Amino acid sequence: MFQDLRYALRMLAKSPGFTLVAVLTLALGIGTATAIFSVVYGVMLRPLPFREPERLVSIWLQRNLARNYPAAADALELRQLRGVFEDVALFEDVNLNLVGDGEPQRLQAASVSPNLFSVLGVAAALGRTFAQDEDQPGRERIVLLGDALWRGRFGADRAVVGRRIRLNGSLYTIVGIMPPDFQYPSGAHQAWVPLVLEPGELTRQVTENYRVVARLAPGATLQQARREAAALAKRLASTYRGNAGMTVDSMLDDAVRDVRPTLTLLLGAVLFLLLIACVNLSSLFGARAAARSGEFGVRLALGASRKRLITQAIAEATPVLLLGGALGVVAAEWAVRVLVAAAPAGLPRVESIALSAPVVAFSLTLLALAGCAASIAPAVQAWGSDFTTITKEGGRSSTSGRTRSAARRVSVAAQIAFALPLLVGATLLLQSAINLTRMDLGFRSERVATLSFEVSRSRHPSDQKVADYYARLVEAVRAVPGVANASLVNRIPLVGGQTNPVHFDNATGTTDELTNVDTRTVTPGYFATLGIRLVTGRGFTEHDDTNAPEVAVVDERVARMIWPGETAVGKRFRAPAWRGGRWVNVIGVVAHVRTVDPLTHVYWGSGLQVYWSYRQWTQDRMVLAVRSETESGPLIVSVIKAIRSVDAEQSVYDVRTLTEIVDRSQAQLRLTTLLMVGFSGLALLLAAVGIYGVVTYGVTQRLREFGIRVALGATRRDVTRLVVWQGTSMAIAGSVVGLMFAIAAAGVMSHLVYGVAPTDVASIFGATALLMLVAALASYIPARRATRVDPMVALRYE
Repeated sequence: MFQDLRYALRMLAKSPGFTLVAVLTLALGIGTATAIFSVVYGVMLRPLPFREPERLVSIWLQRNLARNYPAAADALELRQLRGVFEDVALFEDVNLNLVGDGEPQRLQAASVSPNLFSVLGVAAALGRTFAQDEDQPGRERIVLLGDALWRGRFGADRAVVGRRIRLNGSLYTIVGIMPPDFQYPSGAHQAWVPLVLEPGELTRQVTENYRVVARLAPGATLQQARREAAALAKRLASTYRGNAGMTVDSMLDDAVRDVRPTLTLLLGAVLFLLLIACVNLSSLFGARAAARSGEFGVRLALGASRKRLITQAIAEATPVLLLGGALGVVAAEWAVRVLVAAAPAGLPRVESIALSAPVVAFSLTLLALAGCAASIAPAVQAWGSDFTTITKEGGRSSTSGRTRSAARRVSVAAQIAFALPLLVGATLLLQSAINLTRMDLGFRSERVATLSFEVSRSRHPSDQKVADYYARLVEAVRAVPGVANASLVNRIPLVGGQTNPVHFDNATGTTDELTNVDTRTVTPGYFATLGIRLVTGRGFTEHDDTNAPEVAVVDERVARMIWPGETAVGKRFRAPAWRGGRWVNVIGVVAHVRTVDPLTHVYWGSGLQVYWSYRQWTQDRMVLAVRSETESGPLIVSVIKAIRSVDAEQSVYDVRTLTEIVDRSQAQLRLTTLLMVGFSGLALLLAAVGIYGVVTYGVTQRLREFGIRVALGATRRDVTRLVVWQGTSMAIAGSVVGLMFAIAAAGVMSHLVYGVAPTDVASIFGATALLMLVAALASYIPARRATRVDPMVALRYE
């Protein structure tokens, strides 16, 4: 074996071109597959960092296609299913404003039932978690801090446990510090406070507020939990209107639901690329073995066994495998860092992405498969070697030579078949990205900065005081030099919505009641600040307060759907029942605004939009939108100073431009498109190299034939056409199979494309045409060599 390895190293050193191509081909396949699998494993497959994570489930209410938050009363009902759930916990994201010991800081926090930590099986790293009775009204306010906040704000001082800090204007006692790796829920990793339920929440006066997680009882299965939850939902539906159903999913599946289609697509794409690399590697080693057929015959004549020749073939592939595999893993480590840095906002579990032991094991498995691909052709060549037939290999009647030529053509067709789905996918994603850039969002994002904040109810206890505070804040910001306009909204476009039931009166459309209408609270001037077109009527003014009739502005979709052919201004509808069900007058109609990610095909609501006056429907959490006269970035510091001039303890967060929000909403598609274009480009390159190699080899073997054809009157065009057809015929054969792969993969892309069908004929035809063009170009270069054959030289070739 050591002799064979030394011989292999000498052979590789004598053929640097072959060695470089083989190593880079292998490194390309192993590196890209390892990098993408690192992401897939870290996000989708790595167990959650909790005790017995396979027993943890998430529970949602299901109404039509929308998933809704359960109510606190639902969690109490679920706790009664003792044979199914060991315990049930609920929580919600909250904003906490930390003041003192520095600048005011907004904390990403969660209000949780005290049993959440026991359900997850997590203990505090310092101090303790919550006791079961600390969620009762009137108890001392307590808080748990995240490790990063503890180290950054409090200098990792262990004496901080027991200390009191001011949050949202109230004093809280720190009872513990959580471990560094505890970041649940994903939006809260800085602080946790006990969830104190209001009496009305237990009687279903308030519904759909909380996220619910549970731990399955010992021996209970996910299927059993789903059956029992569905039966419970059916019983509740007979008593409480609206509980259409419950869904129970494993916590891991629930966390990665939105990114699963994208990651599945990328993993499938990179595996296709790896297959192309393996086939290409097999073709390289097979061609090299064919060129050494005479050597194999001499070795057999000198007494070598076929087993000995196979061992030598495997040993000669080993240095390439080791070098290519090592280079691929190094490249994967670098690629993982780039992918993590470029990951779109909201990618779950991004902190778990790394080259872990399972990922390395996956890489070694791929390397073993690549080794088989690289060794099988030389091994088959060695096993079928015979001294007498090898000496005749160049003859026209050589069946084995034709067999090897057919095998090489099949390998090229296979590369084409694997490359076509990648090209089709990249084409569809490119079209989607172009369509997104042309999409009308309903607002103008240039020169608009956004700053989020939450008002402190301890400092502004009534809705009237909150509204007055908002008015003073907007006035102070508008006075900043360079500010063209400023206004408030509870949710900025493209970051989700807040849905509420609405009942329309005197409707002549298809329906007069919709349970999920997107509603937003805005201040006067909001539509002008964001450049939202006013279709008819008017916007809000400061006179639209609690002393005036309740009013609303609707979007074009409401006007067209509810009052088609009529003027919506002057019509009315009922507010949600929990707001008293009062009649609301429509005072204006505005253009429809995109409120969610453009690739979100299932809306939380119906897509209809209603806007409320901030003085009539006050919200605690708001976003300040500031349109500047020039660039918005330099104004941020001045705007924050203006906010602090109104309230020195007011913290702000999520400071970003509206353009950044638009870009972030398209980040996942852009990254996926970039990766798919890269994968398809590499696949196209490998396929072109494979076609070029096979056609070049075929030209070399048929030089005598071309000489005879030229001697008999064939023109250069005839010879060129013959050779190019050799390459394109392989591409056509591979494309037939590749089209089936591409159509089968179209279902995976249905949630990833915008403005184009996954089976778009133009995209499939364009990708196939591009592949044919590349095949023709790769065949044309060796075809030129065939046309320069001198007939006299060719006839004396042998």
